[in-house]
Amino acid sequence: MYKVLIVDDELLVRVGLKTTIEWEANGFRVVSEASNGEQGYEQYKKHMPDVIITDIKMPKKDGLWLIDEVRKEDQHVKVLVLTCYDEFSYARKALKVGADDYILKSEIEDEELVAIMKSIKKKLDKDNKTKDIKDKVLTSRNDIKRSIFTDMIKSDFHIDVNLSERCAGIEFPLVKTKFAFASIAINDTLDEMHLEPNKVKQRNHAIRNILLDLFSERSFDYVYSHQTKWYFFFLSSQMLNETELRRMFETAIDSVKQYFDCSLNIVYTDVFENVEESSGVYKIFIDKAQVLFYKYETSYFLSNMNSINFSEPKVFKLEKEYSRPFIEAIGQESFDSVKALIHEVDDYFVKNNVNPMIVKIFYSKLIGNIFSSYGLFIENDRVINNHEYYHQQIEISENLRSIMCLLMDFTSKVISAIQHMRYTNSKLLINRALNYLDHHYDEKISLEDVAKKLHLSKHYLCNAFKKATGENMSLYINKLRIEKAKRLLVESDGRIKEIFEEVGYSNQQYFSKVFKKITGITVTEYKENMVPQSKSNN
Repeated sequence: MYKVLIVDDELLVRVGLKTTIEWEANGFRVVSEASNGEQGYEQYKKHMPDVIITDIKMPKKDGLWLIDEVRKEDQHVKVLVLTCYDEFSYARKALKVGADDYILKSEIEDEELVAIMKSIKKKLDKDNKTKDIKDKVLTSRNDIKRSIFTDMIKSDFHIDVNLSERCAGIEFPLVKTKFAFASIAINDTLDEMHLEPNKVKQRNHAIRNILLDLFSERSFDYVYSHQTKWYFFFLSSQMLNETELRRMFETAIDSVKQYFDCSLNIVYTDVFENVEESSGVYKIFIDKAQVLFYKYETSYFLSNMNSINFSEPKVFKLEKEYSRPFIEAIGQESFDSVKALIHEVDDYFVKNNVNPMIVKIFYSKLIGNIFSSYGLFIENDRVINNHEYYHQQIEISENLRSIMCLLMDFTSKVISAIQHMRYTNSKLLINRALNYLDHHYDEKISLEDVAKKLHLSKHYLCNAFKKATGENMSLYINKLRIEKAKRLLVESDGRIKEIFEEVGYSNQQYFSKVFKKITGITVTEYKENMVPQSKSNN
């Protein structure tokens, strides 16, 4: 893959060039860009590109100066000049000082640019040895920087003379310079459902290049890592200061809003000078940067990490307060109630700025509780019954909204599974419950005991039982026991104490109370009225 450097003082021209064609499909990769000849030359030395595409008329050092400087060191790099109709005299000068070709800015279209780049590629293919050497140098340099950065964020990091000299050799000095960390997320306010994945990728790539441009303009060196919409930077420069850092980020936010109609959320650290402080600063920063977890609906967010504080409520307390209502709402097959609970819990997290790690632990435990309560209903569904998948999705979620959507989708599917089983197997399940009660009514028994015996959620069993019988289970058990007691009172000579124990009551006073509530008369009245009748019938 051949490397390309783009140099033009107009941001839109640079963005346009990077998105006009599929660079990688044609054997190229845009590795950097610059807004004038001086910066272009710095980026050339840093990245050692195979192709330079440059404008001629630019502020500070122009394109002619850049071509002349590059040709003093490198006769192999290919130079493509951008020109306008009224600048042919400059184009001729460019060709004289070492440009390989030119293209009119007004004619930069897919086919034209692809044809020129294919021609350049043929010339480059003849000189692969040079390319390989330069690639190895650049790769080695970046690998060294990343390796050093990995060491820097370890708690036992210390700088010595050898390391200092090694970093200076790759233009990444660790002494007599200043440092800062920054975390930058592309805001999700843009509805990407209507955009092609490739367009989203191009947009995100262009935004990254705006950031790198701003760093280059200020001579900030950097190491970075990224995910789809998130970038983490370690910045280094003698000129680094907090005022300039914030001003630069404000410029980035304005540019992204102007050109792409979306925004950036940014958290950054104070500037520090002792590189051995990196580990401590990094640990605090990574924790504080989690605030972006909540900033997916803001127009933009820009904050120094020192102004960010999280609350840390006990997960057990949150689970105790909210888990049961979730389980019950699912058992009642009320998705509206589940949605209301999700929004209620999320409002609590946002309002109290709860540490996102606690949020993720809470939701992971909630998912686990739902699986425990309703596993029977989803055990045959491979899509839903994947406990590990949901835990992983919660763990890697970059914002609260993605967890909300995940939970809504999951609970909706669980409720659908419950409804399906209720419609297809409810009668069978309730008959099993009634049969169990008929054989165990005289034992100390509860709804939870029956649900456990039948491998059902107690919340589901409670709702299904009431729908099928018109009564809750505790009342049904009491009625069953009283009916058995009435029969024993009539058919045996047993004393009341023996009878209430035989039907499952441990307290005579409570038995008498339940008996009167269900029959309307006391045990004594019932025995006096019914026993003589039974004997006379005999």
